[in-house]
Amino acid sequence: MPSFDQLFSTHATVAFFVEYEKVLAQVQAERGLIPPWAAERIGSDAKVSAIDLASLERASGQVGFPVAAFVRQLADACGEAGEYLHWGSTTQDLLLSARARQVNAALPRLDSLLAGVLERLAVLAARYRDTPMAGRGFGGHALPITFGLKLSHWTVPLLRHAERLRTLLARPIDGELAGAMGTLASMGTEALAVQREVLDRLGLPIPLASASSARDAVAEVVQFLALLTASLAKIAQDIAHLAWTEIGELAEPTAGTAGMSSTLPHKANPILSWQIMTGATLVQRNADAMIGAVRQEQERSGHGFIEGRVVPEAFIESHACLEKMLALLDGLRVDTRRMRRNLDATGGMIVAEAVQMALAPALGRLRAHDLVHQACADSVDQDRPLLDALLDMPAIRGALSRDTLRQLLDPCRYLGAAGAVVDQVVRQVGTRI
Repeated sequence: MPSFDQLFSTHATVAFFVEYEKVLAQVQAERGLIPPWAAERIGSDAKVSAIDLASLERASGQVGFPVAAFVRQLADACGEAGEYLHWGSTTQDLLLSARARQVNAALPRLDSLLAGVLERLAVLAARYRDTPMAGRGFGGHALPITFGLKLSHWTVPLLRHAERLRTLLARPIDGELAGAMGTLASMGTEALAVQREVLDRLGLPIPLASASSARDAVAEVVQFLALLTASLAKIAQDIAHLAWTEIGELAEPTAGTAGMSSTLPHKANPILSWQIMTGATLVQRNADAMIGAVRQEQERSGHGFIEGRVVPEAFIESHACLEKMLALLDGLRVDTRRMRRNLDATGGMIVAEAVQMALAPALGRLRAHDLVHQACADSVDQDRPLLDALLDMPAIRGALSRDTLRQLLDPCRYLGAAGAVVDQVVRQVGTRI
């Protein structure tokens, strides 16, 4: 199976161009548009080896597209039959059909990788279902959660992306054979029959009308890739943050010199995470640019140049992000003891809400909130346990006993429905992959 670099390479694109021209000639001969002998000669002599890829790229820089130079080189290789090559077709027929073939081949491979990421997240979520850790908001401790719940939060957007991808797979990109302005006037009464037969033999869907000035279908795919990689980057970003020295709850896989600093012998950098975040940033920029390609002027314009640049990079980077995420999850190191130590770092303040909720029936929610808030401030200012600060307040001491407060300040008693949420997410993954 070719790599994504190979799938979107100049060589692969030219190989499709050759295939396209052979099929076009064969169908046109069957329909009486060109002589059978010409189709036979094109079928035997049209080969990728007849194309000078280096000169093709140079010509593309001068003309804007490689097709004109390609057709001339291939026509030369076909001798007299070359006069019937590319009969009634145009540049966009080849370019857009090649793009459709590439996109339609790439998406199922992303689907397989995404399923692998979901499977690994579900396994980890089940394993760490009840492992307590600090939930963080704006960088600070908020409430206790479990690592399984965090993994579930990472998983749910990817489940939605899997559904989006399946929708895209059910609507493959159409091929193109429409001539210069979408009329196919050059093929006379046989035009639509030729179009149907050529695209069918190439394995491409048949369009209702030319897509040369309507690039929304490909743009939708690139927007999807931006969403997918953004969610992968959120996971990578969380992992990189939780690998900070001051937190130390997660770490990337260690293999050889992976992540090694060139200067500091003690330091291992979260390289996989940052590679995913970087790739996602590039795909996001591709998605922004691809919206510009939708805004074609009239029946065709130079906005199409954008698509040729951004679609290959968006797919190559998305594929890399998924592969790196698989590697990251396969070797992710989890320090559950550090998670618990960090959870206790605020001396119980992370479950201050539990005390507030227990006080609310007797004191009212707002008063309970203000009292617990003051106790937390006193605990910080006086560097003392929150339990002692709470017991110093007569209103709190009169409503809740020391033993009750001690139990309320146990973060493992305030995990709510975290386990049930993990269970339902894991079950959902099981039904989707």
